[in-house]
Order: sequence, then structure tokens, then C-alpha cells
Amino acid sequence: MQPTIFVSIASYRDPDCQNTVRDLFEKATYPDRVFIGICWQFVPVEDDDCFVLKTRPEQVRTIEVHASESKGACWARHKVQSLWRGEDYYLQIDSHMRFVQGWDEKMIAMLGQCDSPKPVLSTYPLQFTPPDTLGQDGVITIYPKEFDDFGVLTQRSEVASMKDAPPVPRKNAFIGAGWVFAKASVIEEVPYDPYLYFEGEEITLAARLWTSGWDIFVPNAVIAYHDYGRRPERPRHWKDQTDWAALNQRARTRIRHILGIDRSGLVDDLAEIEKYGLGSARSLAAFEAFSEVDFRARLYQGKPLPKPDLAADQPAQIAARSAVFTQIWRDNLWRNEETRSGGGSTLAATAPLREWLPRTLDFLGVEILADAGCGDMNWSKEMAAALRIYMGFDIVPELVASLRNGMKAQTHCLFGEADIVTTTLPRADAILCRDVLTHLPLDAVLMALKRFRQSGARHLIATTNATGRNAWIRSGGWQALDLTAAPFNLPPPQLVLDEGGFKRLGVWSAKDLPQ
Repeated sequence: MQPTIFVSIASYRDPDCQNTVRDLFEKATYPDRVFIGICWQFVPVEDDDCFVLKTRPEQVRTIEVHASESKGACWARHKVQSLWRGEDYYLQIDSHMRFVQGWDEKMIAMLGQCDSPKPVLSTYPLQFTPPDTLGQDGVITIYPKEFDDFGVLTQRSEVASMKDAPPVPRKNAFIGAGWVFAKASVIEEVPYDPYLYFEGEEITLAARLWTSGWDIFVPNAVIAYHDYGRRPERPRHWKDQTDWAALNQRARTRIRHILGIDRSGLVDDLAEIEKYGLGSARSLAAFEAFSEVDFRARLYQGKPLPKPDLAADQPAQIAARSAVFTQIWRDNLWRNEETRSGGGSTLAATAPLREWLPRTLDFLGVEILADAGCGDMNWSKEMAAALRIYMGFDIVPELVASLRNGMKAQTHCLFGEADIVTTTLPRADAILCRDVLTHLPLDAVLMALKRFRQSGARHLIATTNATGRNAWIRSGGWQALDLTAAPFNLPPPQLVLDEGGFKRLGVWSAKDLPQ
């Protein structure tokens, strides 16, 4: 007897869903063994054209929902799983797809080639143009793209020629939610999370599957095609619904909790988390090691993922950083009466530093020092007076103007407004950057280190913390940044001042900084 397949489709006001159903049955080698579950989300009368064509209606199970009551794609996929009636295999697809001839037989055979007791086939299907023009064949592999502003990983794909297709499917850490094929026991072991919305659906599903003992594989042959066009004839869920933003925000908080980015204690965000959270077969840390993704630090393969629009958006980023640190200085947000640069810049806190640093500068032969993020110089005036040239740089315009006015008698002390993330400082013997990089996101820190090297300075003297790892923060936040951990991976500093706790002030050769 041929095995049976349950096909899950979440359809939101999509007139092409009926053609997807038609193509599924027409292209199947054993259509009698295919059963389809659909969560129809539609507006009566307006969407009557979605139901013109009916193919094998006795093999199609449906849940009908008024579009106004829909809670999004993940909610709908969850609903569809309730229509499963014990079929052997589970196929999850989108509502606008086409298939190769014999897709059912080919998928089962391909799944059998996977080296795992619990394999899952998944990728982004190739392009087709409605009604039935199929695109060029190829093998598609999914990779990380970037982390969005909320720390949720987005994905991209690459297409390889069929001549380069591997003989059997290869393991991958990433999944495409629009095409997932596995034994149907996956429905019971990793039920779809109805509390997610759209963003983060795929990486969360991948982590849940992997930690539950399922392995993801990239198909090594073409099975399906997807319409990636905009289909303007029907609105998207987020165009129809007034509460979609609230649903999406709740989902983001939930995703961040599941992936260990930060923990939410809000009951609404974590509803039924024990049922829809990670599995217990393997740990999240093991998934991060396998996928080479560090969710907390927003790293892939130990590096920040590049953003394609970084250069174009640079003026806006500079303005945003300037605004953040200007507000901190102007409103004394560190709440310190002695210095607006914060408690770490008081005379008491810097007593060991004020003794150690002049000796270290003398040992290194530093006559010209660039202070990257000089602050209000509460503790550093005496040190600056002993140098041949002191150059202080800060991103806060009012602070720089105040220093110029207050230090104008010290003609060897020069001050400039600069964003150390994007500005290459004038050449100096050494760059001092104390308690500054700890307030920047990791990609900005990495750019600043590259700028320091480009300046031609011989040494960097900077704050580091012996924590062994880094996390992502917003500009103006704070973390115990470890420059010897990913993504910077600097060697141990040549000289070190222990400032208490994990905090160190280290000295590196500029040759050790990233290029």
C-alpha cells in the first residue's frame, strides 16, 4: 500500500489556492493518497473567485474563517494541523505553488536518502509565473541574511546549478516555512506555534525542530515552485488587520525568549510556551554551534551579518548616535554629581588608572595621544597636560565646545567632534578608548576598531571585560564588552590594568586590530 500524505495550506484571500490544489492532485503519482487541509481566510462575496475551481473535494478538509478573525499565517498553519487524520507524511506549503510531475513519490524517496532517523526536507521553492510558467531549475540553500532591529534573524537563499547538486540531500540549519516535508509525527512532536505572527517564524521553527531531534536537509532535486509576485489583487493580512502590529510585537518578544536572546516574564507573551517552546533532545547552545549563529550577540560564523544598506544609511546612523549620547550628556542620565561621564570617571574610581596610565604611556613612548570618546575630562586633565599633543574627540557637539572653551589655555590640547565608528582619527602614537565601546552595538564596535587601525596609531588602549562572550545592545546601552571574544577575537592584551571585577584596561598593538 502506498503511504499517505497530508498537505497543509494556510490561504489568506488567495484566488490561486484553488490552482495549487489542482496542481497538487494532477502532478501526484498517487493522487488518491493525497489529502489536503486548508485554513480558508476570506471575506464572503468579495472573495468568491477563490472558490470557483474544486478538485477532488472529498480529499480536501477545510476550516473557514472570516478574514477579520484571522491571527496571521502561523495561527492558520496551527489550525490546519487539527485536520490531520493520521496520514503518514506531512507537507506544509504556501497557497500559491506548483509542482513537478510525481512530486509525492519523489519527496518520499528523497526523504529516505537523508542520513537521520528524523529528517525534514525544506527550502525556498523556485519561482513560477502564473498561471503555470515554471522557472529555471536549481538547488536552493538557505543562509542567514541579517538580524532586524528586534534581534530576529532574517534569511536569504542561494541557487546552485543542477549539475552541482549533491547525490543526496545535505544537512542545513535553516528552514523555509513555505515548504516543509517530514513524517507526520512531526505534528505531534513539534506542533505549530499559533502565537507567532510572521517575522521569525522560520528560524524559531528550525530551532524547535532541531532541539526536538529533527534534522533539516536541503532537497537535492526540484520538487516545487512558488509565486513570489506581489499579487496586488488581494491584500495581505497586515494590510487588512488593525491589530497586526500588536500581534507581531507579542510574537517578537516570544521569539526572543525562545531563542535565549532575553527572557520575558509576561504571561501573554509566553502562553503555552512549554508546548510550543524548544525541545529537550538537544540544547539551544548545540543548535547555535551547529548553525554558527549566536542569537544574543547577533553573530553568524563569529561575525556580525553585513547590512546591504549600511553605507547608504550611514548619515542616519551617525545622527542617531549623536542624538543618543547628546541626550545622555545634556540630561546627565548617568546620574553622577561629579561628572556627566558617569561613575567610572570619578576621581575615586580612576585613582589606580591615573597612576598607571602615565607610566604606561611613558613606557610605550607615547607623545601624541588620541582620546576616542574623551567625555568631560574629569579625570584626564593631568594626564593630558604631560603629553606633547593631546587630541580629544567626542560625538556630543556641546561637550566639545565646552572643552575647547575650558581648555583654551592648554594650546597643546586639541578637541574635535567625531563619530569614532565612521571617522578615521588623525595619526597618533596611541588611541585611548576607555568606557566607550561598551556603549555601542557589536557591528559599530567592529567598525570603530577598523578605523583605529586605519589611523596609523601604534597602540590601542581600551576597556575590555573578561566575560568570554558579547551580546547585542542598542547605542547608548551598556554591556561588559570582551574584545578578546567574538566577533573581535583580539589576542590577550600586552599590558593590563585591573580596574575591578571583570573590567580591564588593555593595551594592544594596532597590528592586532581587524583590518
